[in-house]
Amino acid sequence: MARKSKKRSHRADRKRATLQDKEHSPLPALPSFGDLPKFTLSSTAPPSDSSRKRSIDQLSDGEDEEPSPEDESSPKRLKPDDEVKDNDSLPPSADSDGWHHVTYKKNNTRRDSSYPEFIISSQRIHTWTRIADLQSLIFHLLSHDAPPGWMLIRNKSAIRRIVYLHVPGLSMDLFDGRVTLSSKTPQNNQPRHNLGEYFPINIKSTPLPAPLHPLSEIFTHILPVRAGGDNLKLYSPVHNMLNVSIEQEEDSNNSSNRKRSRKRKPKPTSRLKITELLLSLDDLIENEYPLHSTYSPKTTVPPLPESWLETDLSTTPERIIQSGSILEGYTLYSLDCEMVKTVSGPTLARISIIDWDGKTILDELVKPDEPIEDYLTPFSGITPQMLKDVTTTFHDIQQKLKNLLNGNAILVGQSLNSDLTALKWRHPWIVDTSVIFDHPRGKPMKPSLKWLSQKYLKKDIQRGTSSTGGHDSVEDARACLDLVKLKLERGKDFGSAASSFESIFTKLAQVQPKSRTGGVVDYGDPEKKYASLAQYIKRVEDDDVVVDGVLTAVNGDDTAGIAPVDFVWAQLKSLNEVRGWNNSYQKFVNQMNAVPITATSPPIEIPEKPNQPEPLILAKAVEETVGRVKRIYDGLPKCSALVVYGGTGDPVEMGRLNAVQAVYRREFKVKKWDECSVRWTDDEDQALRKAVGEARKGIAFLTVK
Repeated sequence: MARKSKKRSHRADRKRATLQDKEHSPLPALPSFGDLPKFTLSSTAPPSDSSRKRSIDQLSDGEDEEPSPEDESSPKRLKPDDEVKDNDSLPPSADSDGWHHVTYKKNNTRRDSSYPEFIISSQRIHTWTRIADLQSLIFHLLSHDAPPGWMLIRNKSAIRRIVYLHVPGLSMDLFDGRVTLSSKTPQNNQPRHNLGEYFPINIKSTPLPAPLHPLSEIFTHILPVRAGGDNLKLYSPVHNMLNVSIEQEEDSNNSSNRKRSRKRKPKPTSRLKITELLLSLDDLIENEYPLHSTYSPKTTVPPLPESWLETDLSTTPERIIQSGSILEGYTLYSLDCEMVKTVSGPTLARISIIDWDGKTILDELVKPDEPIEDYLTPFSGITPQMLKDVTTTFHDIQQKLKNLLNGNAILVGQSLNSDLTALKWRHPWIVDTSVIFDHPRGKPMKPSLKWLSQKYLKKDIQRGTSSTGGHDSVEDARACLDLVKLKLERGKDFGSAASSFESIFTKLAQVQPKSRTGGVVDYGDPEKKYASLAQYIKRVEDDDVVVDGVLTAVNGDDTAGIAPVDFVWAQLKSLNEVRGWNNSYQKFVNQMNAVPITATSPPIEIPEKPNQPEPLILAKAVEETVGRVKRIYDGLPKCSALVVYGGTGDPVEMGRLNAVQAVYRREFKVKKWDECSVRWTDDEDQALRKAVGEARKGIAFLTVK
């Protein structure tokens, strides 16, 4: 027994010695990246072994240190005797696993370990940083959500305020030399650096034009960020930042998220009135509807083209509104048409109208005035035999519509803009099922009527017959009517992609154990668009007021009774305007869609790309914008996080190609392909993909004051 006890004692001694050797052995070297760019996000000296161990221990969210009680206004800094001078010979400040420290240092004084700090791992950045990653950083700072995989925050509990500035127009080409800010420097279409596209770039490693210098005093690195979208579309960086995917939230691995998701109660719904589903003037223009003359005071409405008619509002009887009626005294007609192709393009071949009760008001085949080139049977269900003995003319149908429709009539249908164009008719009150219901991937995509019927009505429509296939206009009109009734019953959010998202301010209010507050400073009417649940809302008309609004939001204003909020989102837009990135092509497309076109319409001229501003003009705009960022930074309370992101790269070429495609699609419906103003081939398609890819390349900066 004594011998066994001695052996066990020797084994225990050897084990303790081994553990001590491991404890005092040097940390493993950073793995080699080969040709990958090397960068550091700190200019401080490397931490000692003891401080490194303490720092790594502090990375846990549950072990955040509180600020030193010696200074209630901010965590304690090191004394002047502890200053560390910059030394180019020092290795980068990185832990052994590749974590780099992002700190702002106006002087060479190091902050002590209780000060909050962003820590980014170069080894964990394997692809583009997304706007969703920047969004997740907000909830990591203000709740128990996990941080982005490439970032940890030391002492996050010490961070007091978070400010996100969206600065469209602030893009990589201003930093890498592709756009010059000096009349003496020639523009270079090639970037000065050749780093990996998604790796952070040391802001001091490339010569900065004078207007950008203040950014190097606040931030250490430029972080490439990829905006949302796909190969052919760019999603709004504003929407992506200020809305949280409920599905993504519920799929989170964070247990507190899952617990909160289970507790979420379904939103109460209320019945809608039919007028709440009417397309607005902007909706009509965006969806290419022929505009009724009643809209002429608000926009330019062209005179009626030859052979066109519109609903006469002068003969409208007084509406009788019954108490609680969802129709509010209006008469609802669900309309659907089927087309064939003639030499003039798509031409009416059948029209079906049913009323609110499902009664068929009109269902007639129509004999086109011109020879039919294609019956489009797989889509229209129309065959030569069906039209053989038909005598009803297009003029006859217009007269029947004239007798049926007045100012109390609301037309319902799927993408009725094409039906009304085929009917050569203008009507002011429209409910479009392709607009009031969203595509599952959100706008600008539109859902098909077949998909809507399968999902919400549990019906399989448009199967046709074994002999013809194609659509049935009565069946389609009835499906549209049923969908509208369902929408009226279930409420505004039913069938909306927005029901798959919740406002970022809603989620902030749900943070446990203490709800968080938010504010928005933006142009237009942010309360109506996305900020209705924010505690502080400031409408502005210029960027200088944005600065004042942000500082009021984070610091509060006792005299005005304004309490400071935890999170503020704001936009600086003047640089975007100077660079001509303000959706001028989308405005052109909207104006084009408001004007009916025919096979004989003149060619549509697409505006030229806006010229780049003169270098000195652009330099002044950049200097003013950067100055506003600096003013916001200087006015923030200590221990505030500041994130500045540009959102996108240059979207102008993408906008131009989208306009070309819109013109081609519009004209191709009524003209022969060789008579269209523009062409759309595989070359244009590939060019659009490339332009979208460039437009999705944005940048961001982040720091803690």
